[in-house]
Amino acid sequence: MYRFTHHIDKALAAVAVLTGMTTSCSGSPATSKVPHSHKAATSTAAPTAQPRPRSGRERLDKEARDLLHRTDRLDSDDEGLISAGSLAIPGQNLDETVKPGTVLRIEVACAGEGAVTFTAVSGTAKRAKRVDCTQPMTNRFDFTTAGPSLAIQADSPEAERVGAAYVVRHII
Repeated sequence: MYRFTHHIDKALAAVAVLTGMTTSCSGSPATSKVPHSHKAATSTAAPTAQPRPRSGRERLDKEARDLLHRTDRLDSDDEGLISAGSLAIPGQNLDETVKPGTVLRIEVACAGEGAVTFTAVSGTAKRAKRVDCTQPMTNRFDFTTAGPSLAIQADSPEAERVGAAYVVRHII
């Protein structure tokens, strides 16, 4: 057993020395001793391991929210406002304070390259609206709740290339 552990100790020491040598030389690409094929494999693996920055999605969500704020509404005050926000795609926002039989106006907008299907669901009532995100406009539809909650959902096959926003108001 002594010989076996003694050889493992030598092997681990050799690996540690080699690791230290390659680390100290890695600052200069011209003197690097790593084979070219190994470099290519590690450089292509690194970007896929890192999560995509959210700044693009956040920018698209802001563009969609700005579209909603640009529209001229007769009921521009916030007195009829129930909820508003950006939606993850796919995703939903749920409001459990809405009473059954409430008549609502839902405004939706998206930005980016692609389309988003917005769906309002309350009890047995359901209404969907597909929106082309390349057309900078707000889309509206009326919806009557059938249950004690309202879910606003968004879905798109181009989830990484679109941003989505919505506003829900009482029809006054």
